[in-house]
Amino acid sequence: MSTDARPMKVLYFNHGGQDLYDLVRSASTPGIDLVTLETGSVEERLARIADADAVIVGGLRLDRRYIEAGKRLRLVHHQGVGYHDTVDTEALRERQIALAIAPGGTSIGVAEHTLMLMLAVGKRLAFVDAEMRQGRWHANDLRAESHQLTGATVGIVGLGRIGKELARMLTVFRTTTLYHDILEMPATLERELKVTRVGFDELLSHSDVVTLHVPLTERTHHMIDAKALRKMKPGAYLLNCARGPVVSEKDLVEALKSGHLGGAGLDTYEVEPPPSPSPLAQFRNVVLTPHHAPGTVEAMKLKMQDIFANIERFRRGEALVDRIELG
Repeated sequence: MSTDARPMKVLYFNHGGQDLYDLVRSASTPGIDLVTLETGSVEERLARIADADAVIVGGLRLDRRYIEAGKRLRLVHHQGVGYHDTVDTEALRERQIALAIAPGGTSIGVAEHTLMLMLAVGKRLAFVDAEMRQGRWHANDLRAESHQLTGATVGIVGLGRIGKELARMLTVFRTTTLYHDILEMPATLERELKVTRVGFDELLSHSDVVTLHVPLTERTHHMIDAKALRKMKPGAYLLNCARGPVVSEKDLVEALKSGHLGGAGLDTYEVEPPPSPSPLAQFRNVVLTPHHAPGTVEAMKLKMQDIFANIERFRRGEALVDRIELG
C-alpha cells in the first residue's frame, strides 16, 4: 500500500477504558486515524471495521465475520504473538490480507508474571491476602505447605521468546531448569540459560514446577490432561501463561481435589472470561489472574511503538517486520 492523502484508518479491536486508549494513541503517528470502541459490542465492531484499512487485535478473536465485514482491510496487526487462536488466518489468506505480530514487551512481561505466579503459588499469596483483608491471621498455619522457589526443579514447556526470558530470570533462583521443545537449542544457548533439554514425560515427572509457554495448535490442545497430570511429580505446581485450552481445566480441578498437585497458577483459561465462580477458585493453593501477563504500561508502550512503526512501513510499501507468512 502506498502513502496517499487520505489518513489510514486503524481500528483498535480491544475494548477498554480511556486510559488504555490514551496509551495506544500516544504511540500513533501522523497520517493515522485511530478508531476505538465505545461499547465493545459485536454490532459496533462490525460497523467500525467496515471502513478500516488496518486493525490491531489482541485477546478477542478476529473471526471470519469481522474480516468479511472489513471491505477495505489490508493489514491485521496482533498486539502480541498468540495469533494462532485469535485470528482466522484462512480468511486472511483468502483475501491476501497481511498479518504481523508484536513480540516486543511480551517476553519480559509474561516471564515476570510467570515468575510471580511461581512465588505466589508457593507462598499461597492470593489466599493469605484475601484472608488478611477479612481480618484473619495465618502466621503459622501455612508453614507446613508453603515452598520456596530457590533450588527447585522447573520444567519449561516451550523454549521460545518467553521461555528463554524466563530461564534467564530463573538463574537468580539457582533452579535446575529443564525444557521441552520441538526444537533443540544450540549448546551455547543452553549453557547460557543453564537449561537441559528432556522429553515431555521426563520433564513432567522430574519438575517441582511445570510452566507452559506454547501456542495453541491441534498438537498442543489439552496437552496437559488427566494422563499428563498423573505423570507430574506429587505436590508439583502447574502454571499456564500460554493459552487456556492447552490445559484441560476439568482434569486440573480433579488433580487439585485429589491432592496430587500442590498448586496451580493460571493467567489463561479454556473460556475467557471463565464462568463465575470458577471451579478453580475453591482452592487456596491456586492463583488466578485475568489474562494479564503482558499487561504493563512498559510493555504496551513498546508494543504500540512497534506496531505503529510497522503500520508506517506498510503505508510506505515497505516490508513488514515480524510478518507472518500465510502462504
